[in-house]
Amino acid sequence: MGNIFQRSNRSSPKFRTIVPNHTVTWADSPKKKSHPNHAYKSNIIETTKYNIITFLPKNMFEQFHRFANLYFLFVVGLNFIPEVQAFGKEIAMLPILFVLGVTGIKDAYEDFRRYKSDKKVNSTHCRIYSRRPFQRVEWKEVRVGDLIHLSCNEIIPADIVLLKSSDESGLCHVETSNLDGETNLKQRRCVPTVSFAADGPPTKDFKYNVHCELPNAAIYKFHGYVEADGRQIGMDQNHLLLRGCTIRNTDYVEGLVVYAGHDTKAMLNNRTPRYKRSKLERQINRDVIYCVILLLFLCLFCAVSSGIWLGTYTDNNKIIFIPFQDEDMYNPFYQGFIVFFTYIIIFQSVIPLPLYVSVEFVKLGQIFFINSDKELFHEPTNKRLECRALNITEDLGQIEYIFSDKTGTLTENVMEFKCCTIGGVDFPHTPELDEESDVGSRYSLAASSCTGSILENLKLEPLISRELSSATLRSVESVDFNPNTQSHRIREFFLLMALCNTVVVSNKPHEDVMDECGDAVEPKGQKPNTPDKFIERNQSLPDSLKKRSFLPPLASSLNRCHTPPRMNTISSLPMFPPESRPSELSLPTAAYKSEYPSCLTPSEGSIAASSIVSELAARTRYEAESPDELALVRAAASYGCCLVKRTSEKVIVWLPYMESQVDFEALEIIQFDSTRKRMSVIIRNPLSREIILFTKGADSAILSILDKKFKHEKHLKKLVRDTEQLIIHYAMQGLRTLCMGRKSLTEKEYEIWKQKYNHAKLSTENREQKVLEIICELESNLELLGATGIEDKLQEGVPETIANLRKAGIKVWVVTGDKQETAIEVAYASELFSQGQELITINGHDLEETKSLLQHHLGEIKKEERGASLGREPGSPPPKLDLALVIDGKTLTFALEESVEKYFLALCERCSSVVCCRATPIQKGMVVKLVRDCLKKLTLAIGDGANDVSMIQTADIGIGISGQEGMQAVMASDFAIARFMFLERLLLVHGHWSYDRLAKFTSIMFYKSMITVFILVWFQIFSGFSGATNIDSLYLMLMHLIFTSWPPIMNGVLDKDLAADTLLKFPKLYEIGPQDKVYTKFSFFVALADAIYQSFCIYFVSHYTIADSHVGIWEMGTNICTVLVLAILLTIAIETHTWVWLQWLLLVLSFVSFWMFAIIIDSVWIDFDHPVTPYWIMHNTIAQPIHMLIVLFSSVLALLPRFVIRTLQKTIFPDEICKAQMWEKLQEEGETDRKNSVISSSTSERSPQPDIYDHDVYSSQSSLVYNSVHYRHERNGRGNIDIKT
Repeated sequence: MGNIFQRSNRSSPKFRTIVPNHTVTWADSPKKKSHPNHAYKSNIIETTKYNIITFLPKNMFEQFHRFANLYFLFVVGLNFIPEVQAFGKEIAMLPILFVLGVTGIKDAYEDFRRYKSDKKVNSTHCRIYSRRPFQRVEWKEVRVGDLIHLSCNEIIPADIVLLKSSDESGLCHVETSNLDGETNLKQRRCVPTVSFAADGPPTKDFKYNVHCELPNAAIYKFHGYVEADGRQIGMDQNHLLLRGCTIRNTDYVEGLVVYAGHDTKAMLNNRTPRYKRSKLERQINRDVIYCVILLLFLCLFCAVSSGIWLGTYTDNNKIIFIPFQDEDMYNPFYQGFIVFFTYIIIFQSVIPLPLYVSVEFVKLGQIFFINSDKELFHEPTNKRLECRALNITEDLGQIEYIFSDKTGTLTENVMEFKCCTIGGVDFPHTPELDEESDVGSRYSLAASSCTGSILENLKLEPLISRELSSATLRSVESVDFNPNTQSHRIREFFLLMALCNTVVVSNKPHEDVMDECGDAVEPKGQKPNTPDKFIERNQSLPDSLKKRSFLPPLASSLNRCHTPPRMNTISSLPMFPPESRPSELSLPTAAYKSEYPSCLTPSEGSIAASSIVSELAARTRYEAESPDELALVRAAASYGCCLVKRTSEKVIVWLPYMESQVDFEALEIIQFDSTRKRMSVIIRNPLSREIILFTKGADSAILSILDKKFKHEKHLKKLVRDTEQLIIHYAMQGLRTLCMGRKSLTEKEYEIWKQKYNHAKLSTENREQKVLEIICELESNLELLGATGIEDKLQEGVPETIANLRKAGIKVWVVTGDKQETAIEVAYASELFSQGQELITINGHDLEETKSLLQHHLGEIKKEERGASLGREPGSPPPKLDLALVIDGKTLTFALEESVEKYFLALCERCSSVVCCRATPIQKGMVVKLVRDCLKKLTLAIGDGANDVSMIQTADIGIGISGQEGMQAVMASDFAIARFMFLERLLLVHGHWSYDRLAKFTSIMFYKSMITVFILVWFQIFSGFSGATNIDSLYLMLMHLIFTSWPPIMNGVLDKDLAADTLLKFPKLYEIGPQDKVYTKFSFFVALADAIYQSFCIYFVSHYTIADSHVGIWEMGTNICTVLVLAILLTIAIETHTWVWLQWLLLVLSFVSFWMFAIIIDSVWIDFDHPVTPYWIMHNTIAQPIHMLIVLFSSVLALLPRFVIRTLQKTIFPDEICKAQMWEKLQEEGETDRKNSVISSSTSERSPQPDIYDHDVYSSQSSLVYNSVHYRHERNGRGNIDIKT
């Protein structure tokens, strides 16, 4: 059978064939089997799990996958056996029916919300051309093979292949924020050689079959081809528009639907919040096993005791409490066997069924208040915390390791151009004013006044400005062209910055040629490409000048600055050979001046030029896929190299040294990928017709592919060496670096490469690998131009957040793909590293060297630890070294090997901070997995980009930051926040609260379950272990469902052991979570011991009080039940730290509801209860004075130990929490005294009292505060109160 299946899989098609629906006969509907597209899914979206018919069976099937539900179903079944029956059949079903009902209602409500959302989406309208002209239909009517027409700002209803665009070059732009959250525009293009441009034939003439891969979840991959006239025209992800994206910057587009409905990539990537099992939940499951063991022990003990008791009787007629009619049933062994199952029914509450349901309510309440926290709301982006995992809130309070990305997580990911190096020369772009002389300064006052920048805070370099504009001041023909001069490098460097990107330029409104019903409409006006004032000015120019750009000579205003050159170099070499310049581009500047001195003269027109450029900038919008690209394009624009327009075939750039805009032919754009770590463009110079490859990328990715001459020629070796040193210098300043290179190609070289490239893209097997090899073959033997340094500022509050997280005992690791020097500088700036830390740097070149380095550092650390231990006093804790580790990506590869990882982990355990540099996305996940699995520690990973998804999904808790790199990290995360600084409050406050509440809630739930059972156990001693009960079964069933259920739930949601400000002020309080100090491995047994003691007091006080009276068994049971409810509620009250009115209300209502229920139910005769129904019992019981005495005395006796222990814990033996609570109390008292002092001083003429925070206070109570010392309270700059010893 296995071979058969394998053969079937191999022979299954890898592609689907799509026939345009309008080419099929009208009689065939896409829903009919005769239609070629009938097998493909429709565009109807159904995310619901149930319908009216399937809800009950499907929901019950899902709920009975839980062990607890199956157990209670088994108990209900036992109760239907007459010999085993302990409770009434109907009453025994109450717990399981309640749990199933509540859970079912919750599931039905959630599914109904999904139904309404689906209905809204399916009812959205669009325009399709299927078997008749374009018409308006709902999304659910769209089928695979339909032609679809979309306007600007319209959402794409299905995955479509782009066939036609309003753009003359066949381009369109989409915003993918609904899919991955990225607001930067993505460029898509029409299928090549299928000519349906705006002025071409209508799309309905498209009659070719489309072959594409089967539906899959790979958003950024798509393979397919179009069969057109015997040719195969390849398609990739650049030709696919995905469902959920929005059309931008394009009037309209038309395309063919290839995937619809649940086959679309968006739906295949859609997932519900992930289910994770928290650490506390695992501990609860462990303790539930203890409950099962306890249940079996009690049932077995009582069953054996029942047989022994029965065996003591020699005359069966005297056994009045066993109503057996058959003599054989009086056999002790038979009796023990039967009563064993009876006790399973009676003691069923040992397994805390309400715990599982109540925990869900508690966590939902916690999530609601976490999401509602205004301190976690980021107003500039209008984003609040989003909880995507609903069941791991308590894990936020037990984190021991945090793994963080750097860019966009610790930093803003808003890039700012700061410096560059060209030809080995540094251009820092910062003013260096000479204190002694303004004349000798590189930035004189005159220079500063005329080098204003489009970018804020960017100081233009006069030398670069002069080199970019010097060609306009002299005759071009008089200068020889030399591509190796510094002047040429500078021009090509900034040309690369303007060209080598995917930045989109938008500066016009968009109008469709079709209305929403599919009818053609006339455009309402022209499509201006420039501001009106620009057009008017240009129309006044002579024809020879109209051929130039609308832009005036921007850089000409820079020529007024007379600054001494930085180095001796030819300063006026043009980029293009003089003979290649067209006549209209080589007009003398003097003629330009004389004809239009008021507007275009360099000496007088700078203000006008600045005004025009400002107006253009106000209407021009740059949209980039990454902040790095945007920073480089804006920096190039600051020097006059302005990106004006981009199409699929050309890129238009204004060049200051040409005083014109130049149309560069874009032959190929090779996108950046994480393997190559670089991006390239191939352009054709419109003047020299030279083909040039421009490449930018990481320094390691560029310097490794330079031409061989950079290794042999002396001056070029020096250029590379100087560039490398400057790159390191930039990195040590915390800047992100990019290298720039270029390569000239002959026409023949390009044609040969293009054929190989096209063939690789059409390949159906190993396509990605083949394409990568062809691209790398081209990107070789580059000439080095220079490098840039871009600043990515730290986010607000990052240093304080990391410092407090480290004080909380959390080890913080930064795992980044940046350079080592950059990562180290950011680590110091963010206080991940402190100045007093010893820094260990490990850079190994192979496995053995890495292993040797790790062993060496471990040995040195152990020596230091032994040396420090010699001088310490006996009993004092061992000394702890403050170490930090830095490891690069290559070394990390070896460190993660199985033979080396133990040494790596041992070293990391001794370091409080770790930085992993040059790490790949896979390595990020491997590092997290290593710590999680080997050290058994709770891990948290936080990041903002797609490269962080691996570690986010691997960690116990994944947190995504909704930043500049899109929403892929958020989509893969458990929690989403807007800023890194929110992590401090999320962990130290909400994490602590959630863990503390759920830990105490769990203990209370176990205690509640067991105290009820042991009261029944004590009664068995006096009832011959017969399985009889002295408490009505209706009370037993409702005890934990209604009478005592809501107060612990409300405490689990609202109780606070400490205020948020206190938790933030003392981060070390967080350590109680990772150290499991609230819910330990002994907490269950403490709850068990307390339940045994309290049940003993409650039962035997009542038992012996009425032992010699005529009080019946039901009256005694009523006394016990009343005390039991009161003791449970008072126990909850003792464990409550803070009170709000809702907690008081529910506590009182719980007891009142029991009281009223008992009075009402005992007033009615119920004939379905088993074995007998109490009638008028509660009325008789409360009428007796002894009842109140029993209730009061039993409650005090039962609760006295817990009350005394809590009192001693807060006074004599305070822990960290108790000390902090006392500090809060002292603060409140001090604030009250201070206010009273201010009031008294304001109502009298005496001098004001000194501020209470300016001197020592509360010395008599100082033993209750931290470390038993006095504290001076001072106000810091932010108005908070600091504590100083």
